[in-house]
Amino acid sequence: MRGFILKTIKVREEDLIVKILTKNEVLTLYRFYGARHSYINVGYLIDFIVEETPKATIKRLRNVTQIPFDFLFDLKRLLYYKNFISLLEKHLFDVTKLDSFYYELLQEITQKISKRDAKRLLIESYVKLLEKEGRLHKEKICFLCENQITNKIALARAFLPAHENCIYENGFCQEKIDLLFNEKKSLLFSDNEIEKLWKIINLGF
Repeated sequence: MRGFILKTIKVREEDLIVKILTKNEVLTLYRFYGARHSYINVGYLIDFIVEETPKATIKRLRNVTQIPFDFLFDLKRLLYYKNFISLLEKHLFDVTKLDSFYYELLQEITQKISKRDAKRLLIESYVKLLEKEGRLHKEKICFLCENQITNKIALARAFLPAHENCIYENGFCQEKIDLLFNEKKSLLFSDNEIEKLWKIINLGF
C-alpha cells in the first residue's frame, strides 16, 4: 500500500502516531521506533504494510519504504509543499473515506513541482481542489453583499469573490481570475499577486 504522510505525532519517546492519505482513505496508524525503520516525515510518499494486532486499539505501520522525490533537497520547494500538506491535513481532519482525487492531486504536485514555480503550482492545485468540492465560485457575485462585481475581484478565504470595498482588500483583474478559475492557470498574475494569493490560501482551505 502507498500513501502520503499528512501528520506525525510523537508518543512514548520515539514512537509515532502517523496519519496517511492513501488513494481512498485517511489512515491513523501506530509506528514503533527502531533502528531499522525508515525515516519518515510530513509529505513523504511511502510504501507500507498495515498490521492488525488483537489487543491494540490502533493498527500498526510496518515495513515502511520511502518513495523518493527529486525535490526533497530543494529546501524552498519542500517547505511550500509541506505547508500545503499541513493545510490539507487540517482540511481533512475528521475524514476517513474519500475520493482518489486528493491522492492523485498530491501525485501530480510531486511530479511537477521541481519543474514549476512552487507557489503557482500549489495555487492552481488549490483551485482544482475547490472545484472538486463544489466550492469554486466562478460567478462574479460578491459573497457579502450578493451584488454583481463589475470591476476588480477581491478574494477572501477559500477564494470567495467580493467587492474590494466589501472586504477592504485590493482586487485582481477579472481576466486573470477567469483564467485561473476556468483553466487552472496562474501565468497572468505578477509575482506580487502570487504572494497575495498564497497568503489567502494560508488562511485555510
